[in-house]
Amino acid sequence: MLKLKPGDLSSEKYKYDVFLSFRGKDTRTTFTDHLYTALLNEGLLAFRDDKGMERGEIITSELQNAIQHSKSWIIVFSKNYAGSRWCLDELEMILECKNNSKRLLLPIFYHVDLSDIRNQSGCISEALHMHEEKFKRQVDDTRRKELMDKIKRWRTALTQLANLSGLTFPNGTNGYESKFIQDIVKRVKGKVAFNILSITPHLVGIDSSAKAINSWIRNGSTGVEVFALYGIGGVGKTTIAKYAYNMNFQLFEGGSFLENIREYSEPSDGLVYLQRQLLSDISKGKTPTINNLNDGLCKIQNAIRGRKLLIVLDDVNQVEQLDAIFGLRECFYPGSKIVLTTRDVDLLKLREPCTRHAVETLNFRDSLELFSFHAFKDRCPPDYYIEHSERILEQCEGLPLALEVLGAHLRDKDLDVWRSAVEKLDVISHYKIHKILQISYESLEDDRDRDLFLEIACFFNGEAMSQVVMILDECKYHTRIGIEKLVDRCLLKIELGKLKMHHSIQSMGREIIRQQSPGDPGQRSRLWHYKESLEVLKDETGTRAIEGLALELNRTNVCQVELRTSAFSRMHKLTLLKLDNVWLNGGYKEFPKKLKWLYWHRCPLKALPKGFPFASLVAIDIQSSKLQKLGQGSMLFKSLKFLNLSHSHDLVKSPNFAELNVLEQLILEDCVSLVEIDESIGMAEGLVLLNLKDCKLLKTLPNSICMLRFLETLIISGCSNLEKLPSEMKNLESLEVFYADGLDFGNSSSRTQENKSWRDFFWGLVSKSEIGPQLSLTSLPYKSITRLSLVNCNLRDNDFPRDSCFGQSVEHLDLSKNPICFLPDCFKGLKRLKILRTIDCNQLLALEDIPNMLKFLHAFYCPLLEKITFDEPSTSSKSFTYPLGCDSLLEMQSLFKFVPVGKLDSEFLQCCGIYDTQVKKKIQMKMYNRYTSRVMRCSVQGIFEDSYNGREYLPHGKAFSIFYPGKGVPIWFDRQRKASSISFIVSHSKLRYLNTCIVYKFNSGPEHQVFLVINNKTKDRVIIYSPACYGISEGDEYMTWLSHWKLGSHEVGAGDEISISILPWRLDSINTSFEVKQIGVDLVYEREEEARVHSAKRQKMQQTCDRTSQYMIPVEAKPYAHYGTTRLYYLGSCGPWGVGVDFLMKESLQ
Repeated sequence: MLKLKPGDLSSEKYKYDVFLSFRGKDTRTTFTDHLYTALLNEGLLAFRDDKGMERGEIITSELQNAIQHSKSWIIVFSKNYAGSRWCLDELEMILECKNNSKRLLLPIFYHVDLSDIRNQSGCISEALHMHEEKFKRQVDDTRRKELMDKIKRWRTALTQLANLSGLTFPNGTNGYESKFIQDIVKRVKGKVAFNILSITPHLVGIDSSAKAINSWIRNGSTGVEVFALYGIGGVGKTTIAKYAYNMNFQLFEGGSFLENIREYSEPSDGLVYLQRQLLSDISKGKTPTINNLNDGLCKIQNAIRGRKLLIVLDDVNQVEQLDAIFGLRECFYPGSKIVLTTRDVDLLKLREPCTRHAVETLNFRDSLELFSFHAFKDRCPPDYYIEHSERILEQCEGLPLALEVLGAHLRDKDLDVWRSAVEKLDVISHYKIHKILQISYESLEDDRDRDLFLEIACFFNGEAMSQVVMILDECKYHTRIGIEKLVDRCLLKIELGKLKMHHSIQSMGREIIRQQSPGDPGQRSRLWHYKESLEVLKDETGTRAIEGLALELNRTNVCQVELRTSAFSRMHKLTLLKLDNVWLNGGYKEFPKKLKWLYWHRCPLKALPKGFPFASLVAIDIQSSKLQKLGQGSMLFKSLKFLNLSHSHDLVKSPNFAELNVLEQLILEDCVSLVEIDESIGMAEGLVLLNLKDCKLLKTLPNSICMLRFLETLIISGCSNLEKLPSEMKNLESLEVFYADGLDFGNSSSRTQENKSWRDFFWGLVSKSEIGPQLSLTSLPYKSITRLSLVNCNLRDNDFPRDSCFGQSVEHLDLSKNPICFLPDCFKGLKRLKILRTIDCNQLLALEDIPNMLKFLHAFYCPLLEKITFDEPSTSSKSFTYPLGCDSLLEMQSLFKFVPVGKLDSEFLQCCGIYDTQVKKKIQMKMYNRYTSRVMRCSVQGIFEDSYNGREYLPHGKAFSIFYPGKGVPIWFDRQRKASSISFIVSHSKLRYLNTCIVYKFNSGPEHQVFLVINNKTKDRVIIYSPACYGISEGDEYMTWLSHWKLGSHEVGAGDEISISILPWRLDSINTSFEVKQIGVDLVYEREEEARVHSAKRQKMQQTCDRTSQYMIPVEAKPYAHYGTTRLYYLGSCGPWGVGVDFLMKESLQ
C-alpha cells in the first residue's frame, strides 16, 4: 500500500466541500448568504457558522473539526474582519491547514483595499491596534505575553493571506455580485468536485508501488502495455490500482475500472457481463446488447478505436478473463494502458508479456502507523499500549486488511480487551489470516449482528442494500443498525448502494459456518457451496439447523438437476432459499413454513403449486422461469413486499393483486407474453415501484393503476404495442420516475408529409381514429416527475406540450434517439434540470437556452449538431462530458466557437498579426477537434475559446487562434527562433497585444495534448493554454498556429522577462509525435509605438507578400471579449476529463 500526503482529496474523508470564514455583522445576511446558497445549488456542501454572535476566546471543537475536515476554504475578508479575534483565529487555523495540504484556499477581498492587508495599514492597522491595547490591559503577565504573541501570529497570517491569489470585489465585475459569486463557485467547483473511486481513508506503506505504476502509466509509450500487480489477498492490490486510476484517468480519453472480476465472472454469463460493463464505461452511455463473448469482442473493438484508454482489471484469476480483453490488445489505440491485479503470478506467464510488480506486506513502521490510525486515530499508540500493539503486529505480519480490521475492533477498548486479543493471537498458527479477522467478528456483542454478518457473507455480498434490509428486517434483524456496526468494524463497505465485503472477510465468515460441522454439511446453519448443497439435498440429510441454503447451478457446468421436495422437510428453520436451474418434484405440504426469501431463477414450474408456504414470504425472485401465472388457485401473500418475475417469457397474466395488498415492488421486465395487468392492481395500495419494461404485448394499462397514490417509479420502456396511457395518470401525485423508452409519442399531424399519397394520408387518419387517442405526454403527472426518460419515442419538436409548467420538477431528462431539431421550449425554463441526454439525435441542429442549473450534458453522436448554448450568457461552469461524434459542432458556449476566416474583421486580424487580405479564401484543410474526437475537413477557421475548462477560470477570458498550412513564421514577427521556446524582455509599458506563431507538425496523429505556456518570470504569472482544435499537417507539410492575446499593464510591464514555450503533455514524446520547427512573437503597442511598429511591419509585408502569401489568410468579425489574469491560469481544451496540468507544470516549468 502507499502513503498519501495530508490533504490529498482522493483519500481523506471530508465532511464539507467548503468552509466559509466571514465577519457576521458585515456579510452574514448579504454577500455570504448569497454565496452560501450558490454553493449549495451547485451541489457543494458548505459550512458556515450561523450562531450570529461574538463568542469567547477559544474556537470551539465544532469549528475546528469543520475547518480540518473541509476540502477547501473561502475567506470573505470584509472591512471589519480583522476587528474580530474569532475571525483572526479562524484565519490562523485555516492557513495552518493550508500549509500542510494541497487544498484550495480562496480569499475574497470584499470592499477592502488589498494594500491595507499587505501593509497592515488603514482599517487593518486600526483593528490590530485595538486588539493590542486590549491585550496590554491584561493583568496576568503570562496571559498578556500569550496574547501579544498571538498578535504577531495574526500579523504573519495577514501577510501570508495578502500574498495569496484571491478575488477582489468590486474590481473586474462591474459591481455585479451575482456574476462575482458565479466566478467564485466555478473556481471552487473545479477544484473539489472530482468523481473518484472510493479508497480507504488512510494509506500508508509502500511508496514504491505508487511510484512504479504512476511512472509506468506516464512513460509516454505508444504501445499498448500491461502492468500487473500481484500479491496475497488483503495486501492492498485493489487499493493501489484505484489510487493509480484516480491519479491518472484524466490523462486518457476514456477508462474503465472492472472491480472484483473473480466474483463477477463466476456465473455462466459473467464474462459477458464484464464486457458489457467495459463497453458502458468507455462508450459513455451507448451500451448495446451483447449476446456472447465473440459478439462482445467485436463491439468493444469498434468502441476502442481511436481513443487512448486506461483499463483496470481487478482480481483476475482465470486465463479466460484475460482472453476476454487481451483478445483485443492489438486493437487498442496506441498509448492505451491495461492494469490488472491478481493473486496468481503464474497466470501472468500464460499470456503476452507484461510489467510485473509484487505488492509486499508492510514493514513494521508502516504496520504500526496503519494499525494506530484505526485503533487510536493517531500515527502511533499511547505508551501503555505499545507492547500489546507490537505483539499484534507480529501476528498480522504486515497484512493491511488484518491491521485495519483488528485496529477497528480494538478502538476505544480497555486494556483487558487488548490482553484478551493478544492471547488469542498468540495461539494462532502461522499465516492463519481467517483467525485474525475472526477476532473482529467475535467482538460483535449481539448475536443478531453476528448472524447478520454471516447472512451477508453467504448470500448477499454485492446485493442492493435496500433489498437486503427489506428481507432481513423480516428475519428479526435490526438490519440497518447492524450494517452500520459491520461498517464501523471494517467488515463491510457500502458502495453505490450495494453491500461490499472483501473476499478474505467473506471467506472468513464462510469458514466460521464450515467449522460448525466440518464433516456433516447438513448440520450447519447455512450452505452456499453448490457441491455441499447438492449433496445434502440429494441425500436428504438436511436438518433443522439449516437456516439458509443456496444451490446455483448456472455458476457451474452442472446441468439442471431434479430433486425431491422432501429433501427440505426437516429444515424447519429455513428462511432463505436460493435456487438456480433446479427442478423440485413432489408436494409442498412439508416444505419449510418460515421461508422469507425465495430466489428461484430458471424455475421449470408453470405455476407455484397449491400448498406452497406463501404466508411468510417477504420476497420472491423467480426470474427467467417457465411460469405462465404466479400460482394455482387462491393464494394468500400477506407478507409479500417484493415480487420479481422478469424474463419469464411464458407469463401471460399478472397475479391477482387482491392477494398482494402489502406489495411494494413489482418487476415484470421482459415478460414478452404478458398481455394484461390485472385490474385489481389498484388494490396494491402500497406499491412504490412498477417495472413493465419490454412487455411487448401489453396494449393498455388498467385505469385502476391511477389509484396507486404511493407509486414513485413507473417503467414502461419497450412496451412497443402500448396504445394509450390511463386517462387519470395525473392522479399519481407521488410519481417521480417515469421511463417510457421506445414508445411512440409522436403526433401523426406532424408527419403527414411522409405519406406517399393522399390515400395513405386519408386511411392513416381513419386507422388512427379507430384505435382511439394516441400516447400523449400531456397525460403525465408532470408536477411530481423528477426523472423522465423518453428515448427513441419518435418525438419531434411540435410533439411536446406547450404548457410552461410541463416538466417543472424534472431533474434528469433523456431525449436520446428522437428526431428533434432543437431543445423543446417546455424544457428551456426548467429550474431543477441537472442532467440532459441527447444521444444519437440524428436531426438535432442546436441545443440553445439550456437551463443554467444543468450539471451534466451528454450530447453524443448528433452528426448535425452545430451549436450548444445556455440560457444565461454568464453560465460557463458546466460539467458536461464532451460531445463525441458531433462532427458538425461549431459552437459550444463556455468552450469554443468557429468562425470562417472570410467573416472575420480585417482590422481584428491585423491585430493578430495577419496582414495579407488578398489570399484566396478557399483553402481547405484538416482540423482535429479534441471535444468531438473527430477530424474534419473545412476552410480556415478563426477559433474563439472561453477560458473555463473545469480546473481554473481566467476572468473575462477569451482566446483566439487560427491554423493554416505554412512553412515558416511571417517575416513581420519581430522575434523568431527555430526552437520550441523563446524568451524576451518587454521594452515598453503600454503593450496592448501579444501574438504568437508556432510552426509545427504531428508525426503520428494529433493524439497528444499540446500547451502554449506564457510565463512572466518577473511577475510570477503563468498562462497555460491548450486549444480546442489543431490543424493537421498532411504528408510532410507544416502547419502554422497563430494565437492572439490582449494583455493589461498589471499583467505585463516594461522590463518584464517573458518566456513562451510549447509543451506536449507527455514530455518525452516531443521528438516522436509533435515537432516544433519555429516559434515567433509579435508585440503590438498602443498609440505612437503601435503606429510606428505597424508601419514598419506593413512595409516588410508588402516586400515579401508575393513570396509568402500562398497560405496567408483573408480577413473580416468583431473580436470576442478579451482576457485578464491571476497568478496561474489553465486555458482551453484539456481532453475529455481535463489533463494532469499539475503534473506537467511540476516537471516542465521548473
